[in-house]
Amino acid sequence: MVVRRLGALLVTLLGLGLASAAAVASRARPPTASVSPKPDPPRVASAPTAPVAVDASPHSAFARLPALHIASAASQRSLHLRLYDDRGHLDENAARQLDTLLADARDPDHVQSIELARRTLQLMYRAAYHFRVDRVEVVSAYRAPGRRREGPHGAGRAIDFKLKGVKAAALAAYLRKLPRVGVGVYTHRKTQYVHLDVRENSYHWLDASPPGRSWRAQRLRDRSIAARDARYTPASDWPEGAEPPADAISSSPAPETGGGSSDHG
Repeated sequence: MVVRRLGALLVTLLGLGLASAAAVASRARPPTASVSPKPDPPRVASAPTAPVAVDASPHSAFARLPALHIASAASQRSLHLRLYDDRGHLDENAARQLDTLLADARDPDHVQSIELARRTLQLMYRAAYHFRVDRVEVVSAYRAPGRRREGPHGAGRAIDFKLKGVKAAALAAYLRKLPRVGVGVYTHRKTQYVHLDVRENSYHWLDASPPGRSWRAQRLRDRSIAARDARYTPASDWPEGAEPPADAISSSPAPETGGGSSDHG
């Protein structure tokens, strides 16, 4: 009986010693630092991509129109010019330079000039832009009246010209689609140019005369001429795809009324 009590007491004391040792060991260990999860990197709001700046102005096409190389066969001179500013207004300074370039230089010692019809210049540029060429060869423009009346050339309303790389027939066909114009195509192998003038009532013809001679021209009839002329507006003189500003249209001179139905040259 006494032995059993002593055994139980020893077991109790031994348990208490182990528990105390565990507590001391626990107090001796450094506390374990709690590890917090890494926070996600802050999200940077991306700025919306700015759209590419595009000039949506209806007149912006004029800024892309290139200068043209205008060469005069009469004076053997040439100029590199734009006819419009970036907003679509006719550049009067450029037009005056063309007046001088395309003067009557048949007598080099007595060159005569006139203010050429601005609409004629516009249509010449329109045709060059249509065919995407940068060189215009002018055979004849202003011709001062003398023994010959010179027709629309004598009034500064006509230009005979070629476009580099474009057949005369193709150029004439394009110009005949425009309202209020005189268009003649000269088909002799030594001519191959197109006459263009501005007038109230359109008239088209073909001339196979050799240089220095004048045969009877053959009229080219077109039943749609009258309706096309009636639809004329000044805006139709500006290059295709380029809308002219309203103030440029309002300041445009009235269409020329000279030139009879068979007046050509």
